[in-house]
Amino acid sequence: MSDFKMELPRDVLYIIDRLNGHGYSAYVVGGSVRDSIIGRSLGDFDITTSALPNQTKAVFADCKTVDTGIKHGTVTLVLNHVPYEITTYRVDGDYKDSRHPEEVIFTADLCEDLARRDFTVNAMAYSPDGGLVDPFEGRIDAEHRIIRAVGDARTRFSEDALRILRALRFASVLGFEIEARTALAIRELAHTLSAISKERIYTELKKLLMGVDAVRILTDYSSVFEIILGGLTVGKLPDKERFDCSDYYSRLAAIFLLNSSAPYVAAEKTLVDLKTDKHTRSYVSSILRVYESTSLESVRDALRTLSKEGEEIVGGVLSLGILMGRFSDVEKCNLERALSCGIPYKISALAVRGNDLSDLGIRGERIGETLIELLSAVIDGQVENKKDDLTSYLRPNI
Repeated sequence: MSDFKMELPRDVLYIIDRLNGHGYSAYVVGGSVRDSIIGRSLGDFDITTSALPNQTKAVFADCKTVDTGIKHGTVTLVLNHVPYEITTYRVDGDYKDSRHPEEVIFTADLCEDLARRDFTVNAMAYSPDGGLVDPFEGRIDAEHRIIRAVGDARTRFSEDALRILRALRFASVLGFEIEARTALAIRELAHTLSAISKERIYTELKKLLMGVDAVRILTDYSSVFEIILGGLTVGKLPDKERFDCSDYYSRLAAIFLLNSSAPYVAAEKTLVDLKTDKHTRSYVSSILRVYESTSLESVRDALRTLSKEGEEIVGGVLSLGILMGRFSDVEKCNLERALSCGIPYKISALAVRGNDLSDLGIRGERIGETLIELLSAVIDGQVENKKDDLTSYLRPNI
């Protein structure tokens, strides 16, 4: 038993103790063990056990369980409204689609189960009685901040191509280096990502882009990203310091802005291909569409832009501009003042309505056109947003 000790939540200890009490071994496994070693806050706790799925369900017959992946040995136990995945030790069969094993074989040997996992830092298990089980020296790799495939890297990535992006995501999020043979296999087998669903690719990409080392990973593995971004070469990136302070949407938009001659078109196509959510596609594409033409040099400029594009898009353009070094605190202050100065930038905030214009004899489509003209006049400082002032402003032209 190693000297490693891991603090486990009461419910996790209860699950392990109850399985142990029925004659089964049980350990927490994977990411929570890795994160405990490197001093990172712990999230979900996955549990692996010698109990078969039906045996696990029998042990917790008085609790709520869900057959989330019973074919592959996984039962989800819900305790105090928190789900815990409990999976039987298993060995994976042959992989024939670069993603899923054709079959799984349950085993009583924990080390056989750990041997099928992707990276050494994820192939560790721990229990209070059994201590740290670490057959592939994952603790050493974690302490040295290294991502290394379990066994032969080419074999691991050939089994499941998504592991390529998982390796890059872990390196980005955790700030780890990728071991040389693992890195070589990533580059050689990157083309196999074409077999992976776009939704799964995008899920990994989104997490990766928000990592502390995203700039390094995007730069060092640009050939991989060229494959998943529809041929877009990630040759240019913003300054790392600004990148690290930016939000996800700005980071994503900046990649297209710097690496495409038609960023709006490229982003729209690529984000559709990646099957991203509708908001992400619309928001990022809209930011890129108006980025070059947007001016925030004065409060009036900010009001004009808000009038055309709305607060959400203009806020996104500001964030992208700060990331790109085009905007600074000056533009940020102008936008904040525009939003708080009381001058309307929406027709709905004008002191007159359509029926007021009807009373003045304005009819049909001309009502909408006149409201737009009034809003522009208010923004330009030609008239105050008061009903009497607005109607007086209109009368000479009626």
